[in-house]
Amino acid sequence: MKKNLIIMLMILPLMVLSYDVALLITGEIGGNPIYEMMVDGAKRASRDFGFNLKVVEGGYNPAKWEPSLIALASTGSYDLIVTFTEGMPKSVEKAAKMFPKQKFALIDGIAPLSENVYSLGFKDEEMAYLAGYFAGLITTSNLPGANRELKVGLISGDIYPAMIDRMKPAYEKGAKSVNQAIEVLFSVAGSWSDPGKGSELAQLQFSQGADIIFLVAGGTGIGAIQKARELKKYVIGVDSNIISIAPGVILACVLKRADDAIYSVLKRAYEGKLPFGNYERWGIEENVIDFTLDENYFTQFVSENIAEKMRQIFNSLKNGEIDPLEK
Repeated sequence: MKKNLIIMLMILPLMVLSYDVALLITGEIGGNPIYEMMVDGAKRASRDFGFNLKVVEGGYNPAKWEPSLIALASTGSYDLIVTFTEGMPKSVEKAAKMFPKQKFALIDGIAPLSENVYSLGFKDEEMAYLAGYFAGLITTSNLPGANRELKVGLISGDIYPAMIDRMKPAYEKGAKSVNQAIEVLFSVAGSWSDPGKGSELAQLQFSQGADIIFLVAGGTGIGAIQKARELKKYVIGVDSNIISIAPGVILACVLKRADDAIYSVLKRAYEGKLPFGNYERWGIEENVIDFTLDENYFTQFVSENIAEKMRQIFNSLKNGEIDPLEK
């Protein structure tokens, strides 16, 4: 009897300390650099802190994401449910009202304030400003693929608030900070997984005089990269370093350290330090927005003069000397 009691007392703290997290991926992991990073960061946190992690892929049909989120919450099995992107704030708000005791975290999006919700948004405008400034330097350079027309491009997979309110204006400001005469061509594919459409839009922008395009288009951007290679033009990647796919065509990438971001979120949640009822926005200062300045192919195909100007702009953003959205 005494022995059994001792065993129970030893097991009880382990039961109390059990912590369960569910990630609802709004899409699929394979082939999506951001989600691959998110899952890697979450798994690393799970290993380091010993909590249980369940990953659920929501698929590419947005109509299924909200029901999946509500279904996870209805089980009452998780201390924290994490989901992603600016497509989910209203769904998180709805689920949070339905299950007020359930804790939610939205990453890469900002949900309406609620006592059981934490949101982490990224300063996408910093990424876009860096891309725009770099595009401006390229279009005014003497690189082989740069023509005399001061035009740069931006292709988006779809229309969404961060693109229209922050990324597009910041990209334009970055480019015009190099030369006010630079014109930005903007196209929307209407899909994140249509390389054919990406190729078509890139062909259109290149034919209109753009010599470099910033791709925020997911798998659709693959077609644009192929078209740039064919026409000996340039592109800028987003979120992860994909330069090795097409060195000399993809000249640079703006980076989002999503793995480090989710690691921090889950660490604080596990330690009871995540500020539910609030939101945060992280960028260069928090070391989650970066640029491929030290990438081998970048230094191979981009002049030191351009690289040095990018270092200066990067540091100016980090020090708060530039507001990417200030008009």
